[in-house]
Amino acid sequence: MPACALRLASARLPTPPPALPPAPTPDDEMEALLHLLRELPDGCPEQRRAEGRLAQLVRPHLVRAASSVARRWKVSAEDLEQEGQLATCRAWRRFTPGLAPGRCLYPAYVLRLARQAMERHAAGERNAVYVTDHALKRLRRAKKAARAEGIPVSTALRAQGLDEASILTLGEGSISTVSLDQLLAGEDGRPDAAANAETRLGLVDGTAARHQHVAEREAALTALYQLPRLQRVVVQALTGYGRAPGAEPSERTVAQDLRLPVDQVHRLYAQGLTRMREAMDAKGLGPELPARSAGAVHRQRTAAPRDARARPVGQGAQLGLALTAVES
Repeated sequence: MPACALRLASARLPTPPPALPPAPTPDDEMEALLHLLRELPDGCPEQRRAEGRLAQLVRPHLVRAASSVARRWKVSAEDLEQEGQLATCRAWRRFTPGLAPGRCLYPAYVLRLARQAMERHAAGERNAVYVTDHALKRLRRAKKAARAEGIPVSTALRAQGLDEASILTLGEGSISTVSLDQLLAGEDGRPDAAANAETRLGLVDGTAARHQHVAEREAALTALYQLPRLQRVVVQALTGYGRAPGAEPSERTVAQDLRLPVDQVHRLYAQGLTRMREAMDAKGLGPELPARSAGAVHRQRTAAPRDARARPVGQGAQLGLALTAVES
């Protein structure tokens, strides 16, 4: 084929389109968001949106870490994820971007903080601190000696040569409980009898209704502090715990403070209240159920007396008018 024919054939071929730039990776987007957050003023809407997008990019890493820690400690992965979100809510303020060109070290930094918070929560949930058999034997001997000689358990433990930390954990760190009847009667074991002077003088409300109210309040606080940390923070904020009456913030305000979506705050609030109700119902201190929830049978309403008058028929009935009869 001649050279001119080759040039004509190549001229008729379409020109290939220009290559598209590669899509930004999550690491590139994280680096851009970190640089943007350092430039934006505090509290502006753009900063909140950038923090929300950064939290979305980090969340898959937190979910994987929470699943790993939950399998090892046998605790709830959802609670661990909430602990990780709280620990890394504003971690970007202490991180310097651009340390490794072409890479983003923020996920590794966030995972280290999140794992520390998850491990602390899991250790507290599973009660990793335990007492050895040797310490239990010493504690039994100290209790026996304390009952025989009439001395405190801590003194008997100190006589056995234990250090102060072990004595505080085994002896003085224990809490002695007193029943309400003994407390009201002044039999709490304290040398000062003036501890219950207000009760004895009638300055304290000791009625059954007051005791019931105090028991319900303590049960509610116990159920509140047994919630996961993020749910507890949301419930405390929305119920106005620790605030003046009428100063409860809205869900939108709490969502902005915690850098969370409003629907997630609403869901956490509903889940926390459900857990608290279940815990109080288990103790028999929940609110009384209405009659429809208690299984009472609803009676049918009495039918209203019907009008026995004959209805008008004809064109007047179609117009909604009752025409009077005309005498012929």
